[in-house]
Amino acid sequence: MLRRPEHLLEETSAVELIPELGAETDRPRLAPASRGVAFIGTTLDPTLRALGVSTVVVCGVSLNLGIIGLTVEAVNLGYHVVLATDAVAGIPSDYAADVLRHTLGLVASLATVDEIIGAF
Repeated sequence: MLRRPEHLLEETSAVELIPELGAETDRPRLAPASRGVAFIGTTLDPTLRALGVSTVVVCGVSLNLGIIGLTVEAVNLGYHVVLATDAVAGIPSDYAADVLRHTLGLVASLATVDEIIGAF
């Protein structure tokens, strides 16, 4: 159980997409994770499998919690995970760099956004 679950409540600004991403109505939109991990309590896994997805590219602002949980759970479910190293953040920044290098780098591929785009 989350110590402070109020920061993940549906229909609050805490779980809304930032305007710069542009919410596209023709793309699937999943309910936000209620336990801090995108695969738990959501339809993310069956949605990705139905689309034939085998690789998940991860970016976001919570290397302290969300990115770790998402990455580990995706790997546990059999996805290949690529972390966009210049599109994630954590606090403090030296901790975030250590998490990428010494933890997530052990289970996921690390690449910059430019490298990821180049691979497509």
